[in-house]
Amino acid sequence: MNEYGSYSKEVAELLDLNSNTLRRWSIELEKEGYIFERNDKDQRIYYKRDILSLRHLQKLSSERMPISNACKKVAGEYIKAKELEKTLGVYEETEKNEGKNSVQVTLTKEELSSLIEDSVERAVEKEREAMFKAFERKMNDVIENRDRHLVHQLNQSMEQKQLEIAAAKEEVEKKPRKGILSWFKGE
Repeated sequence: MNEYGSYSKEVAELLDLNSNTLRRWSIELEKEGYIFERNDKDQRIYYKRDILSLRHLQKLSSERMPISNACKKVAGEYIKAKELEKTLGVYEETEKNEGKNSVQVTLTKEELSSLIEDSVERAVEKEREAMFKAFERKMNDVIENRDRHLVHQLNQSMEQKQLEIAAAKEEVEKKPRKGILSWFKGE
């Protein structure tokens, strides 16, 4: 049995059935509404879900249930599962995989599209937030650098003014002081 489907010979060997028995059971299931996929040569292709259904049919048969009743029951379960798949849009199949349970989920096209759209929107929103934070950090760095530069410029300007004031004071102190009398004398 492979993931691409199997032909009747492989399935008959897997289920330990006669090929004629498998063919007869398949025909009975189809009469009850069970649908097997077929290839371009109109041969039945058996997938995992079909083999599970046939195993269930085999079990019911071994419990002495008439094959027609067993086929009705298995086909009815198959039809319910298909209806649920269409109604709910999600179908889960649990299988044993190397000792671990794994769940296979099937979605409708619309659900998959919606799921992808939601995921893309969340990813875009996360990217937008990350870009905004990076932009905010960059702006804070630029503002901080500008402030440092301005403070440095102010300090230099203040030092220059202090030097000018000190030089002016020195000049004033160097000039001889004239008294009030020299002012009247015209000096």
